[in-house]
Amino acid sequence: MIKIKLLLLLFVLTSCSNLKYLNAFDGYKNTPKEIKLTTFRVKYIDNLPQKEIRTIDIFYYDSKGRRIKNLEVDSNGLPISGETNYSYDRYGNNTQYIFYNKDGTINVKNNYKYNKFGQLIEKTSDKSITKYEIDRKNRICKITGRNNHGSITEKALLKYDEKWRDSVLISFDHSDKVKSKIEFLYDKNGNEIQSNWFNSENILYEIYKKKYDFKNNTTQVNKYQIHNGDETLISVTNFEYKYDRFGNSIEQKLIFDGKASWIIEGEFK
Repeated sequence: MIKIKLLLLLFVLTSCSNLKYLNAFDGYKNTPKEIKLTTFRVKYIDNLPQKEIRTIDIFYYDSKGRRIKNLEVDSNGLPISGETNYSYDRYGNNTQYIFYNKDGTINVKNNYKYNKFGQLIEKTSDKSITKYEIDRKNRICKITGRNNHGSITEKALLKYDEKWRDSVLISFDHSDKVKSKIEFLYDKNGNEIQSNWFNSENILYEIYKKKYDFKNNTTQVNKYQIHNGDETLISVTNFEYKYDRFGNSIEQKLIFDGKASWIIEGEFK
């Protein structure tokens, strides 16, 4: 289950900016100032579903839709860890992410830099630096990650399509040999509908196919294994949603093998 942790905070000059790269309120409607997401693990006892709270995440926004902080608490409302704070530039790009321990010390601190098109070009922390060298003419991005000793930890090449969506991601080892490749396909609404996974020999071994509802939320993910060119369906994961009158998801169910396994409930203020 993917845990939602997005990045953003107030910045000094934003009152006179257009925030053109900001996804205001993380895409939620009716300008919420606070969003509470409760994640439940569903267990089955005597074939009857029992919900068990795993995490409660609370997200806070300013009037412009920038997420300024978030907290993770337990079922009693007590903090599990320290808060997370976010910073932006004047265009709405996330420039800093700080995650604190309960005692107020810093656990993780990341800084981000962007080009004039709002594309990430550098990510730094106290342990690593990752650079994204973007060739806009040829629509490619060379990704290089190094640890604080200078050793390479990541090498990849990302190709974009005509709409600047991820098209092909190629990962390399330290000797520049291809480790893997992923191809991405999209529908007319820009939703990723298929990804094709290749091994170091450029042999297709896995495919993921996705379906979406009228709000462009994922409703189904099918995983296929490829052997001698033949597709075998390995797993089917379905998602069901309930929406409020503004179109925000107030309940999301992850259904695996015909049974709900995770539920996320949303509250908006």
